[in-house]
Amino acid sequence: MSEKEERIYPGQLLKEARKKTRRRYKRLSSELGIPEKYLEALEENNFSIMAGPTYVKGYLRAYAKKLDLDPETVITAFDRYLKDQRRLEKKGIKKEQKKETKKKFSYIYALILFLIASITLLIAFIPERNNDSEKKEDRSFSETEIQNLNDIPPILNTKPALSIELEQDTSQNIPDLNIQEEVIALDITDDVKDETNKLSIETINTIEMNFSGDCWIELMDKNGIIEYRLAKAGTSMFFEGLGPFKLLIGNSKRVELFYNDVKVSLASTTNVKTNVSCLVLPEGRCSEFTLSN
Repeated sequence: MSEKEERIYPGQLLKEARKKTRRRYKRLSSELGIPEKYLEALEENNFSIMAGPTYVKGYLRAYAKKLDLDPETVITAFDRYLKDQRRLEKKGIKKEQKKETKKKFSYIYALILFLIASITLLIAFIPERNNDSEKKEDRSFSETEIQNLNDIPPILNTKPALSIELEQDTSQNIPDLNIQEEVIALDITDDVKDETNKLSIETINTIEMNFSGDCWIELMDKNGIIEYRLAKAGTSMFFEGLGPFKLLIGNSKRVELFYNDVKVSLASTTNVKTNVSCLVLPEGRCSEFTLSN
């Protein structure tokens, strides 16, 4: 089978068969008991307006038989369509995740650069002020100033001593300023680490199911169907993603469900007549067989 044939979906098969027999939607709808808009949607591969894959397969089988097509060939084409759609959705999710991660790290990088620049300016500013003070203290006296100093009465000669004291006090305060700078730098570094840790956490949720009997499951998120299959007794399934998720489980009494490693009770979400459970994770129960927006 060529690559082109492998990408044929059920809509193309149904449309070509109907045109060959020259049948109209109105008559087919009356004979099959399927609304015209559903027949048109099946031929356009627009399955989103229907309740779910279980119902879609029923419509496809009935429509295929009416058009003298092999139902299994049409169902195989539908499974191919679902598989391709899941592949495209996963690519889209990964692409969005990469964009979000890139944005977060760009923000973190800009924040770190800003903090480093601020710390550098703060450290450079304090020594500059000290150097200005030292320059003023160390300036040379002219001969006239020296002569004037000699003419000062002895009682005023205590000023140089005061200057020396002030200089000593200033030199004693410098280590305190340096200590304060180190404390500020440590606090800012801790803030950057905390911000980095918060932004780098991905909100990935996990779903695990263990089956003690044969069950069918349908898992969806906001982008559409993630998984639809018949699970055999004694098997397990594991999924992970951003969520939220909508989950339909047939024969749910035979399923053990864990969400983020926490066991979830299906009793309150199960229809006692059909034994089908419908729930939204993490919110809770949902309307059975109703598509999410």
